[in-house]
Amino acid sequence: MIRQAFDVDGYWRVIVFYDMDYALLYGVVKVLADEGFPSWYVRQVFFNMYLGAKAVTCSNTERKVSIVIFNEHDTMEDYINSIVHEAEHVKQAMLKAYYVNDEGEPPAYTMGYLVSRMWGVFRQFVCDACE
Repeated sequence: MIRQAFDVDGYWRVIVFYDMDYALLYGVVKVLADEGFPSWYVRQVFFNMYLGAKAVTCSNTERKVSIVIFNEHDTMEDYINSIVHEAEHVKQAMLKAYYVNDEGEPPAYTMGYLVSRMWGVFRQFVCDACE
């Protein structure tokens, strides 16, 4: 499992866990709890992940943070789809928190930034396995 954390120009924090390792579940649960997610919510997230969800995004608009958790994927196409999908959820939470309309250049650039940051990590450990 790889953990990545990055800041979006001081407006938002993003923490990403790639290829979730359930043996390290406590550390991920601690991060979610530290960021203000209630225990019932954390249990539901991991229940959904355990049942086969490819990824999940948890956002706390008050604390301006999103936590993205990716399960292992089978193909490069699955990884790309999940990156874009989860980045969209992060972008939506950011725009909601700052009352920004989801049209035009700022949301598009935000989406591009989020995807490129996540892809930078994914690329390092999946390209050899998926090609």
